[in-house]
Amino acid sequence: MNKIELYTQPGCAYCTHAKRLLMSNNLSFVDYDVYQFPERLIELCSRTQDRNLPQVFINQVSVGGFEQLLKLEQLN
Repeated sequence: MNKIELYTQPGCAYCTHAKRLLMSNNLSFVDYDVYQFPERLIELCSRTQDRNLPQVFINQVSVGGFEQLLKLEQLN
Protein backbone atom coordinates (compact mmCIF):
# COMPACT_ATOMS: atom_id res chain seq x y z
CA MET A 1 0.00 0.00 0.00
CA ASN A 2 1.29 3.43 -0.91
CA LYS A 3 1.71 6.08 1.76
CA ILE A 4 0.16 9.30 0.48
CA GLU A 5 0.81 12.62 2.21
CA LEU A 6 -0.76 15.98 1.38
CA TYR A 7 0.31 19.40 2.57
CA THR A 8 -2.75 21.66 2.38
CA GLN A 9 -4.37 24.78 3.76
CA PRO A 10 -8.00 25.81 4.28
CA GLY A 11 -9.60 27.75 1.44
CA CYS A 12 -7.31 26.27 -1.21
CA ALA A 13 -9.46 24.99 -4.08
CA TYR A 14 -6.69 22.80 -5.49
CA CYS A 15 -6.18 21.27 -2.05
CA THR A 16 -9.88 20.41 -1.90
CA HIS A 17 -9.75 18.93 -5.41
CA ALA A 18 -6.73 16.79 -4.52
CA LYS A 19 -8.47 15.40 -1.43
CA ARG A 20 -11.65 14.68 -3.39
CA LEU A 21 -9.69 12.95 -6.14
CA LEU A 22 -7.97 10.67 -3.64
CA MET A 23 -11.21 9.94 -1.78
CA SER A 24 -13.06 9.18 -5.02
CA ASN A 25 -10.43 6.52 -5.73
CA ASN A 26 -10.76 5.13 -2.17
CA LEU A 27 -7.17 6.05 -1.37
CA SER A 28 -6.23 6.88 2.19
CA PHE A 29 -3.91 9.78 2.86
CA VAL A 30 -2.45 11.91 5.62
CA ASP A 31 -3.42 15.58 5.44
CA TYR A 32 -0.98 18.09 6.91
CA ASP A 33 -2.69 21.47 7.40
CA VAL A 34 0.10 24.05 7.16
CA TYR A 35 -2.21 26.84 8.35
CA GLN A 36 -3.23 25.16 11.59
CA PHE A 37 0.22 23.64 12.13
CA PRO A 38 2.88 26.07 10.79
CA GLU A 39 5.64 23.62 11.71
CA ARG A 40 4.35 21.48 8.83
CA LEU A 41 5.27 24.30 6.44
CA ILE A 42 8.83 24.22 7.76
CA GLU A 43 8.82 20.46 7.28
CA LEU A 44 7.53 20.89 3.72
CA CYS A 45 10.33 23.34 2.94
CA SER A 46 12.86 20.71 3.98
CA ARG A 47 11.26 18.13 1.65
CA THR A 48 10.83 20.16 -1.54
CA GLN A 49 11.62 23.54 -3.03
CA ASP A 50 8.07 23.89 -4.39
CA ARG A 51 5.92 26.21 -2.26
CA ASN A 52 2.59 25.81 -4.06
CA LEU A 53 -0.20 23.98 -2.28
CA PRO A 54 -1.18 21.27 -2.23
CA GLN A 55 2.03 19.30 -2.24
CA VAL A 56 1.65 15.57 -2.70
CA PHE A 57 4.10 12.88 -1.64
CA ILE A 58 3.71 9.19 -2.45
CA ASN A 59 6.04 6.85 -0.59
CA GLN A 60 8.21 9.80 0.47
CA VAL A 61 8.63 10.99 -3.16
CA SER A 62 7.40 14.43 -4.18
CA VAL A 63 4.76 14.16 -6.90
CA GLY A 64 3.98 17.86 -7.12
CA GLY A 65 0.60 19.51 -6.86
CA PHE A 66 -2.96 18.78 -7.89
CA GLU A 67 -2.32 18.87 -11.63
CA GLN A 68 0.49 16.31 -11.35
CA LEU A 69 -1.72 14.12 -9.15
CA LEU A 70 -4.50 14.34 -11.73
CA LYS A 71 -2.09 13.29 -14.49
CA LEU A 72 -1.03 10.27 -12.43
CA GLU A 73 -4.66 9.31 -11.89
CA GLN A 74 -5.36 9.57 -15.63
CA LEU A 75 -2.48 7.18 -16.37
CA ASN A 76 -4.18 4.44 -14.36
